[in-house]
Amino acid sequence: MQFLLIHSPLVTKETWKALVPHLESAGFMSTVVALEKRIVRGEICFERHAFQIASALTDLEGQKTVVVAHSGAGNLLALKNPVQIAAYVFLDAIFPLCESFRFSLFDNPDAVQGIRDIAAQHDGVIPRSTLTRFGKQIADNDLRNAFIDGIMDVPINLYEESIPVHPNWPPSRPGLYVQWTDSYSADAARAEQVGFEVRYDAGSHFRMLDHPAEVARELISFAQTVG
Repeated sequence: MQFLLIHSPLVTKETWKALVPHLESAGFMSTVVALEKRIVRGEICFERHAFQIASALTDLEGQKTVVVAHSGAGNLLALKNPVQIAAYVFLDAIFPLCESFRFSLFDNPDAVQGIRDIAAQHDGVIPRSTLTRFGKQIADNDLRNAFIDGIMDVPINLYEESIPVHPNWPPSRPGLYVQWTDSYSADAARAEQVGFEVRYDAGSHFRMLDHPAEVARELISFAQTVG
């Protein structure tokens, strides 16, 4: 059994920097998908990201794989035929049940307008300077700096494009949803609605960087129930 780890398209693969050593020291292989940030304006972001995930799964073919998504990566898991994945884990992540765009899942219309206004002032992109604020949630200085260094501008269409779901979604195979922050209560409820196990562990949105050993134990415990 191994893990395929997918970070939010807004940030960086450094999301998993502290977690991977704990998984691998326990004997679990881990592959991190580094989602492409250099996407030209007008390109369909989710198609590029879906291709990267599919390529990673092809490389792991024949091995039982638990796919783990954080935050905005949740939409991307519903693109792939579930038959090719052993189990799913959503960590404080979007949980889609139908075709949607990321902005449609925001509870606060003022926040949506604020992001659109920022992009309008920066030629259609959300600038790196806006996204680096996510790093403030990470306690460790070295981890925070590595996380911030990898952040780049992203196009506003990342939020506005309509992301489909595979005809076989939601999956019949095992699934775990772990909610860390109140912002993802509705997503946790959608996951529970389709039969996922749902847990609430109060913490920061980047708990895997602040408490990697605890998150690793939870992932390993779930993977061991998959077989």
